[in-house]
Amino acid sequence: MLSKVLNRRDAANVQAMVFPLITRSADNDSRAEEVVADRGGENVATLRENLHQLQVSAVAERREATEAGRRQGDQEARAELLPVMERLNASIAEIVGMRSDLRRRAEHDVVQLAIMIARRVLHRQLDVDDTALTAIARVAFERLTRSESWTVTVHPRFAASVAAALPSAQALRVQIKPDPGCEAGTLTIRSVDGVIDASVDAQLDEISRGLADRLASS
Repeated sequence: MLSKVLNRRDAANVQAMVFPLITRSADNDSRAEEVVADRGGENVATLRENLHQLQVSAVAERREATEAGRRQGDQEARAELLPVMERLNASIAEIVGMRSDLRRRAEHDVVQLAIMIARRVLHRQLDVDDTALTAIARVAFERLTRSESWTVTVHPRFAASVAAALPSAQALRVQIKPDPGCEAGTLTIRSVDGVIDASVDAQLDEISRGLADRLASS
């Protein structure tokens, strides 16, 4: 705005300028308050929305962190268990592979135990029964061939019972030869066709070999 410095003569004629008074109406105040209220409401809504987004994001991040921790824990547990499971599988495979071998060994041991028990029982029977070789001799004599003669070697205690087991048709061709130096269960029949060893121990050995061969082929 332009201004001018007046002298005294001109200053006496100067009049004061009166500006009109401007007053605010109630309508204007109301509108202003509404504008402020609207802007304040918008700001509160924006803040609430931002807060909600932050909460949702925090929950998602927490869930993702929990899931990542669980996956890492599972991986570490698998890494620790893997060697154990490998050793366990190897042990199971080894046991399965050994099962047939263990079964064969057990069967062999059972056969040997049975033969040993039978041997003891039969030898005890020979000690108390002079006729213990009679049944064995009768079976052995049925296997004789048409040779002219046979020589039967037995312990003297069993000579009579073995002679009694001879069929009458073969009695003249069989010679009983008691031998005090042989075992109590000895029963050997010799002829020109060969030797038949019907001794108790020999028959038990034959039974043992037969069972062993049968187990080996099964």
